[in-house]
Amino acid sequence: MSTSSAEEAAAGTQIGNYGRVALRVPAALAWTLALHYYLLARGLVGPRYWRTHRGIDVIGQWGAGLAYIMGVRIHKRNERNWPMGDVIISNHMGFLDVPILLSQFPSVFIIKAEMRKVFFFGKQLEREGHVFVDRGSKDSRLSAREGARRVLEEGDRLIVFPEGRASPGAKRRPFKKFCFFEAKRQGKLVEACVIDYLPDRSMLKWDVNRGMLPQLIELFGRPRTDVSIEFLPSELVDDPDEAAERYHDLIEGKLREYDREAGRESED
Repeated sequence: MSTSSAEEAAAGTQIGNYGRVALRVPAALAWTLALHYYLLARGLVGPRYWRTHRGIDVIGQWGAGLAYIMGVRIHKRNERNWPMGDVIISNHMGFLDVPILLSQFPSVFIIKAEMRKVFFFGKQLEREGHVFVDRGSKDSRLSAREGARRVLEEGDRLIVFPEGRASPGAKRRPFKKFCFFEAKRQGKLVEACVIDYLPDRSMLKWDVNRGMLPQLIELFGRPRTDVSIEFLPSELVDDPDEAAERYHDLIEGKLREYDREAGRESED
């Protein structure tokens, strides 16, 4: 291909990306706004339960709709045939993990405080009852722990990224143990799942050194994003320390297994 042809193809791709952003961002805003007003209306005219509890069923619908609008197609490696967990843990690759997991597990998230700054969506996440944490603030971490306890005590489901931040490779960061201790204290089921971006997760590497908004725009502009998810059976935790290490090794091992199946080296 000549240089001019390559430049024309690149320009056409860029125009297509901008076009998808122009369509998808308003669609995502409209979807979010519609469900927001639905929750408000349900709280006003519905049973008293909906005025005092988080609408995690609607949160799940929001996640599934947002994933679809962003062009995400989820491929399940297996089917769940056990009780859904109360504490959901997963590896963390990037922003898309949020709608992907919500589409499978209607839940409340522990989310980094930076997400509050995302135009419109940040406020909606806050209103839905998600728990925010600033990793650099001890007071924020303590507040997030109390918020997570309340979520579980009130009977809602909680999604946690026990690594604390996104890691693009197969190697996972050490898992923080709080969610396992709280699951044991309250007698809650823990369920893990493994997310992988296809065909090569490095193509969607989340760059913690770049701003969030440019990366979100890039995600909205992608023609399609294929993702696999594998579910692991839920269980009660007896030893939180052992569980944190075991789930870390299990999830990391699954990602390395996917790499071997795809004939690629695991990127650490």
